[in-house]
Amino acid sequence: MTPDAIPPFISKLTDPDEIRTVMDNAKSKNRMDVYWVAFRRFCEVGGKDYSEPLYQDFYAMLAAYESLLTEKNDRKTPASRTRQKLARHGVQKCLEDWAMSKTATQGFTLLVENKMPQYTAEAVVVKHADKFPQEVVAAAQKRLIANGVDISSLKTGSAE
Repeated sequence: MTPDAIPPFISKLTDPDEIRTVMDNAKSKNRMDVYWVAFRRFCEVGGKDYSEPLYQDFYAMLAAYESLLTEKNDRKTPASRTRQKLARHGVQKCLEDWAMSKTATQGFTLLVENKMPQYTAEAVVVKHADKFPQEVVAAAQKRLIANGVDISSLKTGSAE
């Protein structure tokens, strides 16, 4: 393996704590390429405890958002308001409300600014379009497009 190669073992990691350790080590060595690969893996395993693809993607989105908040604040930062809304209304209603909101959420903005639009609520809605009313999907698509996101790169429908 060349010194600049990204370790292939990252894609096999399933323990969030182990992935976080890889992220921390990569950051301490200024290997941001490795850090971001591990970051994405961390997000992927965020939904591993759910069998429903919509829930897997929702919790991957939540992991991405909370990780970026932690990076931004330089301390562990849970998405408290998001988790409160989730507890009150559930996954589906949260996604619908965020997509239909007149303004983008802080999470949407943070994820798009960090070039991770695939982890936005709007992307989850577009990816699972068959689970949402058409007006919700249209609103999600509109926000993504308005923010320069190529929605053709997002899978539509939930047929995996």
